[in-house]
Amino acid sequence: MIKPAVELEHVNVVRGGRPILRDVTLRIPRGGCTVVLGPNGCGKTTLTRTMTGHMFVNSGTVRVLGEQIGRTDIRQLRRRVAVVNPVADRADLHVSGAVVDADLTAAEAVLTGFFGTVGLYDRPTGGQKAQALRLLAAVGLEHRTELAFNLLSTGEQRRCLIARALAISPELLVLDEPTAGLDLAGREQVLATVDTLLQRPAPPTIIFITHHVEEISPRTETVILMQGGAVTAVGSAEQLITPESLTETFGCKVFVRRVHGRYWLEVLPEAWHDLLDA
Repeated sequence: MIKPAVELEHVNVVRGGRPILRDVTLRIPRGGCTVVLGPNGCGKTTLTRTMTGHMFVNSGTVRVLGEQIGRTDIRQLRRRVAVVNPVADRADLHVSGAVVDADLTAAEAVLTGFFGTVGLYDRPTGGQKAQALRLLAAVGLEHRTELAFNLLSTGEQRRCLIARALAISPELLVLDEPTAGLDLAGREQVLATVDTLLQRPAPPTIIFITHHVEEISPRTETVILMQGGAVTAVGSAEQLITPESLTETFGCKVFVRRVHGRYWLEVLPEAWHDLLDA
């Protein structure tokens, strides 16, 4: 039997006396894409940080790729897991894939992924340089390889970070709100990049964290709904992306449309008064 990519059993995380994750038990299968969906502050990012060993739990068990966090060499495990968390741009929040030196070229930024560093301190091999160029081409940045990272558009930076994350050929790729702050075209380019990854032979397991329903790929196999630090439902998009479940999840009356395999939410103006009175 193939073990799940991620297993959490009765996980609780408390910080400053405040529960952040509440008795979370779930299993994320290997392969394909799993979306973790919920409002801001529901515990999505904390969930991903427990998976990568960047936040220890108060109780419960976390297993990633068959290894139990706390009983395995976390440095070795992190060589099998890549994270893109573009909103974590402060040093105290840094996780692999979040920050690179702004003066690096796009190609050099991708090369840092081989070494897990913010800057390029090691001498990459010819094979690594060639792979970096292939990865940039795969995310549509073959024309930006020599441009400084800080001169890329925000959407291009995001795709460059995804290419960086892929440098180690991870078994698990965690995308924590990878479209945050992007305009429409930038968001769609990132989503197209994820869709392209899912079409590759033997893609990594992808965990996509978001609070936007329209970002759910038609290729998504599993959706996890979160609210108030707890997992409230696990199932297919068809089962969970409904007006009833999303109204409950987001605390706002919504309608759902599905067009060409993608989901779109609608909130009618009459619901605004209820939100202000909540």
